[in-house]
Amino acid sequence: MRAPTFVLMLRVVLLLLLGLAAASPSFAQRKRPDIIPLEGQAKRIGWFIGPGITWTHTRINNEEEEVLRSNDTLYKATYDPNGRIGFYLEGGLTWFTRDPVVVDYFDAGLAYKNLRGRESYESTLMRGDTTSSLAGEGTFAERLLTFQVNANKFIQTGNYQFVQLSLGANLDYRLGSDYEHTGDPVLNQHGFPPDLIGQLHFRVGYGFKLTGKLILIPALETPVFSITPPDQGFGQLQWFSSQYRPIILSVRFLFLRARNGFDCPPPIKHNEFEKGRTKQYKPDSYHP
Repeated sequence: MRAPTFVLMLRVVLLLLLGLAAASPSFAQRKRPDIIPLEGQAKRIGWFIGPGITWTHTRINNEEEEVLRSNDTLYKATYDPNGRIGFYLEGGLTWFTRDPVVVDYFDAGLAYKNLRGRESYESTLMRGDTTSSLAGEGTFAERLLTFQVNANKFIQTGNYQFVQLSLGANLDYRLGSDYEHTGDPVLNQHGFPPDLIGQLHFRVGYGFKLTGKLILIPALETPVFSITPPDQGFGQLQWFSSQYRPIILSVRFLFLRARNGFDCPPPIKHNEFEKGRTKQYKPDSYHP
């Protein structure tokens, strides 16, 4: 199909759509129902809980790197980091805005975060005319208590479906940790996060309103900047000799609370006979 013909057909289709919209006021003025009722049905304060899992993402390709060079000593190593699955659980309170132009709701809460990973390596140590081959491996596991706050925005994709974009901050306090490694920590320049971690994070999810008072939001979260320790690359953290990116997959259950005397309207489902139909009164007979 030539370009001028395609452009002409596109203009015709657009004109037909505009004509249909102008001819049908209900079509032109159609508005999707609010995810959070804004006419007084829902209380401003709600609550949420969200189980999930964590993963420490690492680089895909490994390269040999020069770790140490001093006088007649040269140490080169190839580190192979890998992630492991951990447990995650969050809960807290929500505050819904009445005019959600920029933010639909804020939330604040606590979470238990388990970050786990492993690292193996192969290396070469050269001292003068002597060369030695070294190898080792290790694992780490962090148990963290997290305080977090988020600003959340809905982008509706259907009557009761939406994309949620969130920007927030988290403060992680170490409850405990387990480190095991067979390599030399000084020679391999091991490093670990501090007991208190402060970061900014980003979250994206896809939500569904299941009932008038329950919203389900599966989401992915990852840090984008570290305040403490100093940022090492868009929120990455160091364990042993490698950088890891924490990723959280959670399923948030968001609960609305109805005001006294009101009900949060549930999602409405029409069948094929109810759509667009209205009842009309027809008398059995006519008597003048």
